Amino acid sequence: MRLHLNPGTVGISYEAAGRLLDALEELDTEPHALYVMRHGETVLEGYWAPYGPGVIHGCQSLTKTVTGIALGCALQEGILSLEDRLIDLFPEYAPLTEGSRWWEEVRVKHLATMSCGMDSQTSVTGRHWIRGFFETRIDHRPGTSYFYNSIACSMVGACIRKRTGEGLLQYLSERVFRKIGIDPAHLRWHCHADGMENGSGGFISTARDNALLMELYRRRGVWNNERILSEEWVDFALQVQNPHVGGDAQYGGMLWVREGCFVADGAMGQWSLLFPRQDLVISLNQTICRPDVDDAVRRAVCEFADSVTESKEEWTDGQKKRFAGRLERLCIPAPVCREDGDALAALSGRSLKIPEGNSHFFADDLTIFDLAYGAPVKGFSFRERMGELVLHVVTETGEADCNVAFHGYRPVQMIAPVTNNPARMASVTGSFPGERELRLEIRWLESCRVHLLTFRFDEEGADITTSRIPVGGFDVPDETVRAVWVKGER
Repeated sequence: MRLHLNPGTVGISYEAAGRLLDALEELDTEPHALYVMRHGETVLEGYWAPYGPGVIHGCQSLTKTVTGIALGCALQEGILSLEDRLIDLFPEYAPLTEGSRWWEEVRVKHLATMSCGMDSQTSVTGRHWIRGFFETRIDHRPGTSYFYNSIACSMVGACIRKRTGEGLLQYLSERVFRKIGIDPAHLRWHCHADGMENGSGGFISTARDNALLMELYRRRGVWNNERILSEEWVDFALQVQNPHVGGDAQYGGMLWVREGCFVADGAMGQWSLLFPRQDLVISLNQTICRPDVDDAVRRAVCEFADSVTESKEEWTDGQKKRFAGRLERLCIPAPVCREDGDALAALSGRSLKIPEGNSHFFADDLTIFDLAYGAPVKGFSFRERMGELVLHVVTETGEADCNVAFHGYRPVQMIAPVTNNPARMASVTGSFPGERELRLEIRWLESCRVHLLTFRFDEEGADITTSRIPVGGFDVPDETVRAVWVKGER
């Protein structure tokens, strides 16, 4: 949201900084947060409203790098070794592997490098996912193949819990997070059904947090003269460990190795990148929907990094003022706005119930982590207040009120939880796109997804359609359910 120092003093030109913002706003991505550090100092940060400083955001598979930091800390403490065998760490599951080829060779280092040798994985949401891991067939000798194995990454956390009794969040809070300037109180972490943090995709943090975690790698695991990560782990993580990936990226130790940079990479563009030659860290939160856009945004970020020099790039006072003003005005495009006071008044005081099936309002897409996050909606009530709508949502597990804005802006609110779903912060806007039709845009800021909820009203009730903006790989079909008016109201 501001310039922390004159970027020109660390070799960032006014033109290059402007081109980076241009790319993020002109390419087909939706930027949410940008945080840039050079030589260990914060240079600039920007947030596209309604996102802002301190707003936590789903990290997706960037989480794997966070889990890798926990492993690096465990190696430093002597809790684990890269050569520890899984059947020795979990002897209670060893009988499940008897007679299965290569299981006796699987070691911690294979968990961390996508090289366990499996061609499949057990369900992320299953309660007995650890047992399922040991029941999975190994198709290739460990260390000789690549398979993007999310359960294997969570097994790293399970190994730490096995040795310490602590989950990933508890383990990292005092050993790493607080030491490098991250307040663990504002973090959240999706868990497996057994309560263990999902070490593959469950971390929820800020762009600043993610930049500091990659900054720890830039400092080679040392912070304020204290070694936090094992030097062995830092060397291991920042080298290609699995050359069998194919394409233009290889896998190191729970992060990606690309030409000129190391990347903690989460789906839909949750990135924290370390450019060692430039001594530069760039952290981004965004929603990218297509692979070609992913490539274009990545090129723009790398071009910005390549433009950084060791010489001062003087910014005039006018340039500093203009750029700081641009950062202050960042926002995603305004929501669709079509007001209809008569339609809103006609809805006020009425309720819909859903006799069969379910509608959706909450961040149900997060059930990919935990099926218990689901909150099927059984009814809605409408009340007009000062030209806006108060929507009352009734689920099987609780009720919540939500303010819906109609005037072309995106207010942010905290909505009382009806399940243990960690998504609490929402921006909900509405419009009346057609006669007897109401459309809501529901944006859960801790997620990367946008929900659309469309009501098509008639005399008996409404057809309610739930849809989610496609993002590629996480898409679900639209769902329509029939609701009926509750009689005797108004």
